[in-house]
Amino acid sequence: MANFKYNHVTPAIVQELESIAGKEWVNANPAVTQSYVTRAIMGLVAVPPEVVVRATNVEQIRKILMLASENHIPVTPAAGGASGGYACPTVTPGGILLDLNNMNRILEVNEDARYVVIESGVRSGVVWAYFRKNYPRWAPPIPDGAPPAATLMGDAIERGFSLVTSKHGPQGDLILGMEIVVPNGDIIRTGSWALKEAGDDIPVEPFYKYGVGPDLHSLFLGSQGAMGVVTKLAIQIIPHCEFKTVVAYGSKSCKDISLAALEVIKHEIGVMVQGGNLELTSTYVPHKEVSKEAVPKPWKRPTDSPYWKGIAEKVPEWFCNFEVWGHDQAHLDWQVNKIHSIMKSYQEKKWDLQEWKLHPRQIESRLKKPNKIAIPYGQYQAGFVFITWYLPWTGIPKFCEFYNNCLMEHGLAPVMWFASIDNGRMAICMPTVVYDSTNPESIKAVYDVDRITTEEFIKHGWLNYRPSAEIHAPITYSKLPTYMKYLRKVKEMFDPNYIMHPGRLGLPAFPNELKEYGAEIPMPWTYAQKKGGN
Repeated sequence: MANFKYNHVTPAIVQELESIAGKEWVNANPAVTQSYVTRAIMGLVAVPPEVVVRATNVEQIRKILMLASENHIPVTPAAGGASGGYACPTVTPGGILLDLNNMNRILEVNEDARYVVIESGVRSGVVWAYFRKNYPRWAPPIPDGAPPAATLMGDAIERGFSLVTSKHGPQGDLILGMEIVVPNGDIIRTGSWALKEAGDDIPVEPFYKYGVGPDLHSLFLGSQGAMGVVTKLAIQIIPHCEFKTVVAYGSKSCKDISLAALEVIKHEIGVMVQGGNLELTSTYVPHKEVSKEAVPKPWKRPTDSPYWKGIAEKVPEWFCNFEVWGHDQAHLDWQVNKIHSIMKSYQEKKWDLQEWKLHPRQIESRLKKPNKIAIPYGQYQAGFVFITWYLPWTGIPKFCEFYNNCLMEHGLAPVMWFASIDNGRMAICMPTVVYDSTNPESIKAVYDVDRITTEEFIKHGWLNYRPSAEIHAPITYSKLPTYMKYLRKVKEMFDPNYIMHPGRLGLPAFPNELKEYGAEIPMPWTYAQKKGGN
């Protein structure tokens, strides 16, 4: 049985880390370690690391992981800090946070095989500017909605949402190869890159992601840093069309707008197709216009307030945007006309659909990359968390209705976003749960909603694609014993001492093994009480 007894970082360990990475790149000052704690965006539970190490190369990462594994110290890799996988440790002790921001080189661009090779810490804003200057014909698939400081690596290995996801599928589908360091110090390369191990005299390009036999590639996607550290990534680049616009339609009905949009998407129109509701556009609500209470129950839109009246007069109840790229003006015009033609055919069937004519500045803002759409939600009572699900596109109306009702019943605003994945073969639905991060009752409401909706959506066969350690993983994996059995075997193959981001993916088994062997995950009290925990 694996040893789940985690140890603290001692002064002697700090000295060894300094000898590996250099004293200037190792810091155990509480003022620094506390600054790495992220309790929002992708999850609410975190503890500070005991030491931060900013590695600069693969050899340092090898030595750090081997040291940590030998001494049973948790390690969590981090880059941009917004990813659910590359974020702070959730166990106590917090162990080593492996900051990858020093590894920030763009290593290669191949215009023929159409890929870029990057290191872990390459930021979206940097790689976008690099391509606009040096390779304007091509676009790197940077995450959409995330700020320029987000990393391309973090979004890609978590199979996230890029600016071309509707057309080309989730980010994980675009990865052609990875270089990964595992805790015993081995370096694993996936896909055709595996042949690098055969010798330097063999010219190796990351042109084929599935490799030389059974596929190891996908084992590291969605692993949330729990298997190893991805140090290099080869990912496809996309033709960058200069002819662009955004077409939008609105409706009072989530069902009408989402199903009419599906017909458009079936024609493979739009590099990005996404929608939401009125609340999604209102990223800030003054406290006095909501309630004197931090968590009013039930939540009601304050329609009488000047703020909400101004928003509601300009924004449909539900809407869908089609970001369209064309190789020339004629190609762009054909797509735009096709959208209008399809929508008109549904209008003639008495569906509730109206064109939402956007101001040129709205279109310009939407087309700007990377954009900062996610940032303003933090203004709403100081906290927000993205809770993301994959489901068939036709499930959007039921998903939105259930989730929004649950949010309002718990005094939370029904902020909803959905988008097309791979031409509508599936949808990504992401409630943006805004709450008062200073109020325990507001935080409790977030956990209650997350638990209730998770238990409901599993019944429909829907997946939370970035399962949290405190809610999604324990609920989901408790229903999947066979899947969990083999996931554990995979984990133990790469990380037998369970040092990599322990607690993620329910690895170790959540939560009893961690408590039994000396580690602790701060549990949301509602879920713990329901399951008879402490």
